[in-house]
Amino acid sequence: MSELRGMIRVLLVDDDVANRDYLRTLFHSGGHVVEVVGEAGNIGQARALISELKPDLLFLDVEMPGGSGFDLLQQLGTWPFEVIFCTGFERYAIQAIRFSALDYLLKPVQPDELKLALDRFKQRHPDQDRSALQRQFLDNIGQRDEQAMKLTLTSGDRTYFITPAELTHCTADDNYTELHTGDGRRFVSARTLKEYEDMLVPLGFLRVHRSALVNKAQITHLDDGHVVLKNKQRVEISRRKKEEVMKALAR
Repeated sequence: MSELRGMIRVLLVDDDVANRDYLRTLFHSGGHVVEVVGEAGNIGQARALISELKPDLLFLDVEMPGGSGFDLLQQLGTWPFEVIFCTGFERYAIQAIRFSALDYLLKPVQPDELKLALDRFKQRHPDQDRSALQRQFLDNIGQRDEQAMKLTLTSGDRTYFITPAELTHCTADDNYTELHTGDGRRFVSARTLKEYEDMLVPLGFLRVHRSALVNKAQITHLDDGHVVLKNKQRVEISRRKKEEVMKALAR
């Protein structure tokens, strides 16, 4: 990052000039310590400016004529900067970004969401090697089936890539989530259970309690107000969720 007052050197990549102007306005009105070092309207221009300007951070549109933001990153292979994707709601693209623990903003970008994204950028360790995460992201966007995408999870200083099918259940711990696998591993994520619900319910997971999300494929039976999993673990079903769970398991 630039030494000038901790200034974040930003490159805007979006084919719509109005979107780039809007982001500039948000940077200014929000008092963000950001220097827009360049703008690109397509991935060819972006590649040239990346090489020339060496930005700290790209605000990258996903859908552009002549090649998507994903195409740009595939061409680069790995990249020495952070990326915040800016996109309309396109489910598959957002799933790939979320699974890979990368950041995105929905258009039109909201000032409070922009601030949170920039805060997350500032909290990342500048020397952290993110090449494995980047390779997994490229693998995720190349998948045709969301079930084949892998979640990026950390334990200590190690990063793991886990398919949804490997998870038995997820439980809430304040604003954190514990994710459990069939072989007994446990991962703690700084994301909320609601975020994992958004990602995993379309892939066959059930919210059985306000603090628990369960992989339907891992359930063997119900017993005394609990779902029983293949690994013999029991997860409580709330009274409010009981009928919903019964219907889901009957399908």
